[in-house]
Amino acid sequence: IAFIHEEEKIELAMLNLRAGEMAMSLATFVISASYLKAGISLLSEDQWEKHYDLSLQLYSLYAEAEYCNGHFQDVAHATGFVINKGKSFEDKNRVYATLIKSLAAQNKTQDAMHIGFNVVTKLGVQRNWCLPDEAAIMKDIMEIKMILTNTTETELLNFKEMKDNSMITAMKFLQTLALCAYFAKQ
Repeated sequence: IAFIHEEEKIELAMLNLRAGEMAMSLATFVISASYLKAGISLLSEDQWEKHYDLSLQLYSLYAEAEYCNGHFQDVAHATGFVINKGKSFEDKNRVYATLIKSLAAQNKTQDAMHIGFNVVTKLGVQRNWCLPDEAAIMKDIMEIKMILTNTTETELLNFKEMKDNSMITAMKFLQTLALCAYFAKQ
């Protein structure tokens, strides 16, 4: 595709992104990955500088599609690009989530949890480096259960909604990490 002008390549890459997004929404992950890979192939070496958002979206969505396809080497490759080229930590969160799920799917739960805990720490969550024993966990669960048992539906609905985007993102990562920890013990 050397004879196509740069602007046309970018237009084609954007069309491939839209087609890839549509295919993802229809759960046709193989087709999505092919569109996204075609879009990526249209980008030149300096496209991360010239068309950052397009590159970020193509690589991030490609990693997700390949995760759904079980092509974990492609996930690692795509997420590596975003982690290395991403301008901000927020831009990398989507691929970190995909990478963690990919590692967990390969039964590399320790690696997944290590990356996940690093992410939530960067998001501002303070944690103990040693896990509490089962008795402490059960005590906390019982306390929460008592609080919720004594809370009316109206009171529950009037609780403040979480607004801090970093903490919302951290909660999503913690949910994934809880699943990793659960399956690691099975």
